[in-house]
Parts: sequence; structure tokens; C-alpha cells
Amino acid sequence: MKFNVLHTEWSGGWGGQEIRVLLDIQVLTSLGHAAAVLSGPDSQITARAREAGVRVIEQPLRHAFDLIALGRLVSLLRREKFDVVNTHSSVDSWLASAAAKIVGGPVLIRTRHLSVPLRTHPLNFVYRWPDGLVTTAETIRRRLIEVNGLDGRRVKTIPTGVDLARFDPGLDPGSIRTELGLNPDHRIVTMVAVLRSWKRHEVFLEAAAELASARPELRFLVVGEGPRRPNIEDKIKSLSLEDKVLLTGHRSDVPRLLALSDVCVLTSESSEGVPQAILQYQAMNKPVVACRAGGIPEVVEHERTGLLGPVNDPKAVAGAVARLLDDPALARRLAHSGRRQVEERFSLKAMAESTLDFYEMLYWKKKGRNRND
Repeated sequence: MKFNVLHTEWSGGWGGQEIRVLLDIQVLTSLGHAAAVLSGPDSQITARAREAGVRVIEQPLRHAFDLIALGRLVSLLRREKFDVVNTHSSVDSWLASAAAKIVGGPVLIRTRHLSVPLRTHPLNFVYRWPDGLVTTAETIRRRLIEVNGLDGRRVKTIPTGVDLARFDPGLDPGSIRTELGLNPDHRIVTMVAVLRSWKRHEVFLEAAAELASARPELRFLVVGEGPRRPNIEDKIKSLSLEDKVLLTGHRSDVPRLLALSDVCVLTSESSEGVPQAILQYQAMNKPVVACRAGGIPEVVEHERTGLLGPVNDPKAVAGAVARLLDDPALARRLAHSGRRQVEERFSLKAMAESTLDFYEMLYWKKKGRNRND
């Protein structure tokens, strides 16, 4: 069957969660389903969805008890008869979930993107309302079941898929090296992440300082934008890395940046599901160094699909990067294993199939029928 799906997102920022919401919608519409995003008029996902040709329903959501917004959501759901309502953040989950319960028709799904522990407070029943929950990593799913007591039959892990056509290892980076002021003999170590506290860019920069002192050919790319940019700029200055580190800001050509990279790093200390950045590194056939945070160990298996170390340990990060730079055979083996893993488990096709399978199971269950009837 073809679904009519409404995704809701209250967040005003732009990062992995918002990218996943937009990607879910684009994949569904490419397969002939109807899908839209409900978000605030000033949010970044609203602007980017419009740019991508995605249907946007603008609705200010002031707080979880915004009765005006609730009334408008009830009217919207009754009028448009969505089959599925998929919520993503706190405020939109309270309001859209309440509206779906009042209307009684659509399948209600809540996606949990981050591995931040969920409070077990009895009033936090917004996670008990949905017909199903999606998590982006198995570690998040296990905690919801084991700690929060949710029924495992209605919680499914669906990591974000990667567009393997876009993240193609054979991609020519073109003139981007010249554009960034990099010489042909520079070796590039790259980290792609929103500039947020838990990504721990400071760890990456401290590792860069340790490596740069003995390896003048290295340059370090920090790809992304976010609220901690001033802190990161200060850190670069304090480590005297101004001529070694390039802050690129947000880039729409991440595959080209990865194409010229020798090693790719993620130094998160917490909150992660399965990070899109790591899957993109692996899709581009690049060796990965990462830390044991959230769902990262689900995709970076030490010595098989990357090198994995403790959180907040710049020396360990520096040592792992140096090992990959000095051992091309190891770097190639890990990179090839990572690419193969993404092809087998983390493509857009795999994400779409898992999503639609979950929708169908919940849809027919809600109607009291077996989907094969």
C-alpha cells in the first residue's frame, strides 16, 4: 500500500536528527508515498525542506501545552487523514501524539535519535502513547526495553541509510584541494560533525596538535557548523594550530571533502545513535577512528571496520590516526570492510525497506488485521 505520512520536528537546528527526518521523507516520496514535515516557520529544517522540494506544513509549537497548536494539529489530522504520524523531538512529540490520540486514526510513531538516557519518571508517558518506536541504534533500543520497560515488539532499530550513489569512493574531488589552499603533498585528517559540545572537537584538536608537531605534512579539516564555533576557534588559537586546521563551516559537498581525506575521525563522548558521519566515511572507503560512545561500536568494530578507542583521550586518537597513516595496508583493509558493511546493512534501500515494513506491521495491527489477510 501507499502511505500518507506526517513527520513532525520542533527543533530549530540542523544536524544529524534533522537530516534524518528530511531523508526519511525524500526516500518515501521517491517510492511513491506521500510525506510532509510539520515544523516551525523559522526552523532550519523548514528552509532546507523547501529547498529540497519537500512539502512543509508550518506550525509554531511554543511548548508542550500549547493548546492553540494542539487544536490546529487535531484539525490537520482530521482533514488530511494521515496514515502515519512520526514525531521526533520533545515538544512536537507531546502535541502531535496528543492530537493523534484525540483523532484516533493514524499510526503513531516516535523516533529516538540520541542515546541520552530517557527518564523513567511515571509522567513521561509520551513514550508509552506511540504504536511503535524507532531508534537509530540498537543500544538505544535495548535501554528503552531494559531500563524504561517498553515492549520490545514495538521498538525497532532503523539506522540512517547512506546514499551510495552520492557517497561514491570513485568520486573525483575536483578543485577542492586548491579551493581550500591545500598542497598536493598534504595529508588530510577530517572530522565531520555539528559543532556541539558532545562531539568533543577539543579532543580532535588536541590529537591534531600532538600529530602536527612531528608530521608537518598533515592538515586537519573540521567540517560543520554549530553553536560552539567560537569555543573551537579559541581552542585552535590556544594550540597554535591556525595554519594546520581548516574550519570549513557547513558544506553541501561533504563527499568531495571525504574523497581527498586520508583518515576520518569522530570524537563524540555521548549522545550518539549510529552517527551518519561514520557511515558516510565508510561509504567513501575511508579508514575510521572513533570513540566508544552511544551506538558507535555497532558500526566501528575495532580492527575490522575501523579503530575504536576510549572517549576523551586525545593521545589514543592521535595514536590511532598515526597508525593508519603509517600502515597503508591496514588502512585499506579497514576501509574496504567499512564500505562493504554499509553496502550490506546501511544503504537507503535497507532503511526504506525496514521503515515500510514497520509501518505496515503497525498499520494492520492497529486495524486488528494481519497484513497478509
